[in-house]
Amino acid sequence: MASITQFPGKQNDEDGMNFSQKLHLHKLKSLVKVIVVVAVIVIVASILIAYNRNLTYTRITTINSVDRVSLETSSYINNNGSIIVYSKDGVNCIDEKGTVLWNMTYEMQNPIIRRSDVYVAACDYNGHVVNIIDMQGKTSSIDTKLPIRDFSICKEGLVAVIIEDSGNSWVNLYNVDGTKIAEIKATMSKTGYPLCVSLSGEVMAVSYLYVDSSSMESRVVFYNFGGVGENVPDKIVSSYAYNSAVVPYIEYLDSENVFAVADNRLMLYNGSKIPKSVADKLIDENIVGVYYGASKVGLVFYDSTGENKYKLELYDKSGELECTYRYNMDFKDILISSSQVLIYNEAQCIVVGDDGTVKYNDLFESPVIYIATTGSPKKYLFVKENTLETVKFE
Repeated sequence: MASITQFPGKQNDEDGMNFSQKLHLHKLKSLVKVIVVVAVIVIVASILIAYNRNLTYTRITTINSVDRVSLETSSYINNNGSIIVYSKDGVNCIDEKGTVLWNMTYEMQNPIIRRSDVYVAACDYNGHVVNIIDMQGKTSSIDTKLPIRDFSICKEGLVAVIIEDSGNSWVNLYNVDGTKIAEIKATMSKTGYPLCVSLSGEVMAVSYLYVDSSSMESRVVFYNFGGVGENVPDKIVSSYAYNSAVVPYIEYLDSENVFAVADNRLMLYNGSKIPKSVADKLIDENIVGVYYGASKVGLVFYDSTGENKYKLELYDKSGELECTYRYNMDFKDILISSSQVLIYNEAQCIVVGDDGTVKYNDLFESPVIYIATTGSPKKYLFVKENTLETVKFE
C-alpha cells in the first residue's frame, strides 16, 4: 500500500514556499502589474491632455479636397465625421470624400431636422408627418394627423412629438415604424403647455410652461417608459419646478446627462433611469446662443464689460464653469469638442482650449460656408462654395 507523507497543499517548493504562499505571491505580482499598467495609462493620458491643452496651431493644411455641387438652398448639420445636407426637397449624408451615404426625398416648406447616432428625422414646421431614415438608408414615417410643435428622436428608435389642435396639446411617443407607445394629454391646469421635448432611450424629458392669473413657472418633467416607470404614477420619475422662468430648450448630452436652458438659468441633470438635478445656475444676462458637444454646454452672452462684443461660458456636465472666453468676432456657429472650442464665420475662425487659451485665430484663405467635426480635434471638414475639404490644424 502506498503511503502519503505530505498533503499537496503543504508541499514545499525548492525555494521553501508552500502552495498557499506561492499563490499569494502570484496574486500580489499580478496586482502590482495591474497597478503599474494603470499608472502608466494615467501618466500617458495626463501628458497627452497637457500637450493638447498647451498645443497651438499656426496654419490650416488641406489634406483632401473633392468637388461638390453648390446649392444655395441647402443647410448643413454636423454628424461628427460626415455632414447632413438638407433642403425643401430632401436630406442626405455625405462623407469626407463627398460620397452620399444615404438619401431621403420629401417636399417641405420649412424642414426641421433632428438626429441621433442611428436615425435622422425630418418634419415640416407645423406639419403632421415625421420622415425617418436610418444609417443604412431604410426609411419610415409617422403621421400624427395634427400639427407638430416639436419632436425628438433617439438611437433606440423612439420618436417623441408635441402636437396641438384647437388649444389642446399632447406629448406622444412612437416607435419609428409608427406604432404609438404612449399619449400624454397636456392641460394648463394639470401639466402646463409643453414647449420642448428630448429623448434618451426609455426616458423622455418635457418642458412645460404653467401660467395662471398670478404666477408663471416652468416644469421639467422626466417620464420613464421602461420597468422603472411602471411603479410610479403617470410614469413620472422626477420633476422640477422653476418660478418665473421659461424653458424653451432641453437636450440630452449623452445617455445619462441632460441640460435645459431657461431665460434666467442653466439646469443640468444626471441619471439614465431617474434623472436628478445636479446643477441649477442662475443667469442675469441675456443669452445670445446655446451650443453643446462632448458632454459640455456653451452659453454665449453679450460682453457686459464693454471690452469685447461676446462672452462664451463653457460648462461641464456637472455644471462647473470650465472657462470664460471673450471675443469680438461676429460668428456663424460654435463647435464644442472634448478639448477645444471652434468659433467661426465665413472669413475667420478662433480655436480656444477648454481652459480659455487661444490656440488659433486667423482668416481663411477662401470663404467657408460650414464646418463639421471629425474624430480628431485637429481635423475638420470645410464646406466651401464648390469643394468639400478635409483640413488639419497644424
